[in-house]
Amino acid sequence: MKRLSLLLAGALLLQLQASEPSVFGAGNLDSDSPYGLTESEKKIVENRQNLKNTKRKSQENSAQLQSLRERIDGLQTIIEGLAEKTQENKLKVTELTSGEDIGAQRDAKIAALEEAVRADEANIASLKSLLESMATQVDAINANYVSKDEFNALVGEINAFKRDLGKTLKSVSAPAAGASLESKSSKELAAEAKASYNKLYFKDAIPMYEELIRRNYKPAYAHFMIGEMWHYRKEWSKALSYFKESAARSSKTSFMPTLMLHSAECMMHTGDSANAKKFLRSLIAKYPASGEAAEAERLLNTL
Repeated sequence: MKRLSLLLAGALLLQLQASEPSVFGAGNLDSDSPYGLTESEKKIVENRQNLKNTKRKSQENSAQLQSLRERIDGLQTIIEGLAEKTQENKLKVTELTSGEDIGAQRDAKIAALEEAVRADEANIASLKSLLESMATQVDAINANYVSKDEFNALVGEINAFKRDLGKTLKSVSAPAAGASLESKSSKELAAEAKASYNKLYFKDAIPMYEELIRRNYKPAYAHFMIGEMWHYRKEWSKALSYFKESAARSSKTSFMPTLMLHSAECMMHTGDSANAKKFLRSLIAKYPASGEAAEAERLLNTL
């Protein structure tokens, strides 16, 4: 009986031990469910959770802002095309009106062109309204953003685009600026190129950076910036060619982590997964503390 009692007591002790967390795990901050913490340790766990929440919100906001940026760029391209078409039709109307030909056929052509101009101008107005709505979304994200500094540059670019939206038609219908580029100093041209890039006026910025490359003025950076613009427009092969040339010009630049990450993305989209993996692993090894390295880790998990 005494032996049986000891066995029962032992079994009960084992059951109690199995139903409770081990005392040796108390204070383990690496546990998924830490327990037995001091007040200081509780604060550490709380701060860790806050950091996780901040990182998640930052990633969500980053994705939303990137999506808005791509949509703004696409809509601006459409507006540019419509504005060019409108300007061409207006010139045709002027030519027909001032010409010597008369008759119903000429009048019909003029009426059709004027109708096309009205339709395109209405479409432009509608797109401008949509862009204003998207800018409002950006403002809302910015107002509730827990880490504003990290995305200040991006928000500034979109806000600048919103302020200058009314100038789009004027800039599109203006004469080609190619001839005037040579009259500017390299420093002035570089500043204008960056300002156009910040406003997402890639159509203006690309020839400026090409002129800077021709002058051999900071060619590594100029190639990188053109690559960035083609990357944003998802022209993967074009972007990769500029990224390669930029890296060949200089391997020690502040933008190298971004260049490597975006080069890998271009390779992924062009089917070169093997080299994309090499770039991502190299990025992680060379710049382990960078935000690009964290994104590289995520992309590696998808390959």
